[in-house]
Amino acid sequence: MVFFKNGKILLTIGDWTWAQMVLAQDRNSIFGKIISIDIKSKDYEIIAMGSRNAQGLYYDEDRDIIIHTEHGPIGGDEININFHPDNKIIENYGWPISSYGVKYGKNKKKPYYKISHSKLGFKEPLYNYITAIGISEIIKLPNSFSDFWQDNFIITSLNRGSIYRTKFDKDFKKLLFTEEIFIGRRIRDIKYMGKEKKIILALENRGELGILST
Repeated sequence: MVFFKNGKILLTIGDWTWAQMVLAQDRNSIFGKIISIDIKSKDYEIIAMGSRNAQGLYYDEDRDIIIHTEHGPIGGDEININFHPDNKIIENYGWPISSYGVKYGKNKKKPYYKISHSKLGFKEPLYNYITAIGISEIIKLPNSFSDFWQDNFIITSLNRGSIYRTKFDKDFKKLLFTEEIFIGRRIRDIKYMGKEKKIILALENRGELGILST
């Protein structure tokens, strides 16, 4: 959950069972969706759909865009950009029809999911981790943290046990780089403490906190 504009919040809702999976493409269901909720009225709107299991969510107020990170099945973890958070267009990311990952279970002779998104009218991910990293949270790191880390985002991972220092181009249409920094623990969440200029990591294995600073 993150704060949105006009007194709203943003919330991601994934799927879990095979029965719920198909609901990601059903506009009458909230499964597999990113929604905005008006805090006062409690009314909600669907912002994006076709999402498997979004773990990280970031709203850029200056650019008025939404970035979310999402688990693929086996492989295909995604970084997605939503350029229409005002709900004029409901972006559809294709799940469970399209994915760059593969189905759980025995290997098949051909892909279970459609690899292309755009050919089927879906939104292509900005970036795919074909080898799954267990993608989790994403935050924007203030430039005051380090003169060497400017306009950087940090993406965390579970099964890789790493953080990824990441930078987009100025239009958020291209990933310029993503640098893996190994931590050695499953990282469930990440926060930045501005006054102390420290990055706080919620480490899952032993209920620990990690602290990174310059």
